[in-house]
Amino acid sequence: MTKLLPPLRSQEQVAEAVNTTKTLSNAVKVLNRMGGEPVTLQWLRAFLTRVDSSELPDPSRAKEIVRSRNFQTENSRLRKDVKALSEALAGRDGFLDALTRIADEIGERPPVDFRKFMGGQVGTPITVEVLLSDLQIGKLSPGYNTNVARKRLFEFGRAVLFQIEQKATVGYRVERIVLGLLGDIIESDMKHSNSGRATDSSTSEQLFDAQQGLFEFIIEPLARLGIPLDVIAITGNHDWDGHGINMFEPGKNHLSWCMYRSLEMLTNRVGYSNVTWTIPEGSYGIVDFYGQKALYEHGVGVAATELAMKSHKIKRSEQEKQHVTYFRMGDKHTVTSFNAGQLVVNGAFFGATAGGTEYSGIVGYSSVPAQWMGFHVARKDNRLSLYDSFVVQLDHIGE
Repeated sequence: MTKLLPPLRSQEQVAEAVNTTKTLSNAVKVLNRMGGEPVTLQWLRAFLTRVDSSELPDPSRAKEIVRSRNFQTENSRLRKDVKALSEALAGRDGFLDALTRIADEIGERPPVDFRKFMGGQVGTPITVEVLLSDLQIGKLSPGYNTNVARKRLFEFGRAVLFQIEQKATVGYRVERIVLGLLGDIIESDMKHSNSGRATDSSTSEQLFDAQQGLFEFIIEPLARLGIPLDVIAITGNHDWDGHGINMFEPGKNHLSWCMYRSLEMLTNRVGYSNVTWTIPEGSYGIVDFYGQKALYEHGVGVAATELAMKSHKIKRSEQEKQHVTYFRMGDKHTVTSFNAGQLVVNGAFFGATAGGTEYSGIVGYSSVPAQWMGFHVARKDNRLSLYDSFVVQLDHIGE
C-alpha cells in the first residue's frame, strides 16, 4: 500500500485530511500544505478507491466523499441530458398551455344540437371534399395577421356550408364530407432564426388560436350537419420549430400532432360521433372517393407543375401498392388544377403583396388568397368521381 503514498505522507495524514474537509479538492490542498511531492486530485481518488478500509482510521468518511463525488459527476451528466431533452420538447409546453386554455374557454356545453339542412337531402348521393392548408396563423405581413386569419377562417367555413346546402337544395344527398387539413396551419416563430420578427404571436399562442379557429369555424359547423365527416390531418413544414419536414415520423413529431390530437379529443368529448380523424404518423395519407384513391400531402419539395405532381403521385402509388387517381397538396400558396382535377394545389389564406416586404413578395410571387373544394359522385363508367369544384376566394376579407 505504501507505493501509493507520495513522499512525506502517511495513511493517517491522508485520512485526517479527508475526514476534516468537505470535498476531495480541499483535502488535496491540506495535503499539499504539508510539503513534499505535490498531491493531485486524481491520485487521491485512486488512493481512496484502492486502499484497504482497515488501514484507515475512519474509512467511512473517505468512501462517502468518493461516492458523493461520483454522484456529482453523474448528476452533472443527467443535468445536461435533461437540458437537451427540455430543449427538444419545448414546443410541447405550448401545446399543454393551449389545451388548458381550450378547456377553460369551452366550458360546459349542452347536448349536441345537429343542424338541419335547408334542402331535403334526397337524390343522387355525393361526397364533398374540402381542402384547408397554409393558414399559417400568426404570420405577420401587409394585410395579414392573426385577426385577419380568424376572419378568413370564418368566411371560408360560411362559404363551404353555403356550397353544401346549395348542392342539397338542387337534388343531391350529401352522404359524406372529407376535410383535408394539408399542413402549415401555424406560422411558427422559431422556424428560422429571425422568424419571430414576422409573427404577431408566439408558437404556443398560434397553436391555441389555430385550434380554436378550426373548431369554431370549420369542424363544429360541419359536424353539426350530422353528416359523416372524415378529417385527414397532414403535417406541413411550418408546423414545427425547424426547417423543412422532419425526416422521421414527421406527422407524429411535429407540433401539428399535438394540435390535431387535441382537436380529435375535443370533437369526441363534445359528442360528435359522426366525426372520424385520420392523423398519419408519416407525411401523407390516402383517401377513397367511390373507389378512386386520393393522395393527401403537404407538398413541400414538389413543384406545382403537372409533370412534377404526376411523377410524385406515381412514386406514392408504388409505395402503397395501389393505384392513386388524385393528388392534393398545399405549400405553393396558389390554387392550381391539372387534368380535370386529378392534380390540385390548394391555396393559402394570404397572398403576396406589392413592395417586397416579406418572403412571398420578395421572391416575386403573386397569388390570390383562396381554398379549394370539390364534389364527388359514384360512377358506373370510366369517368372521374370528381364532377364539380369550387374556389373560395378570401382576399376581400381584411381588418
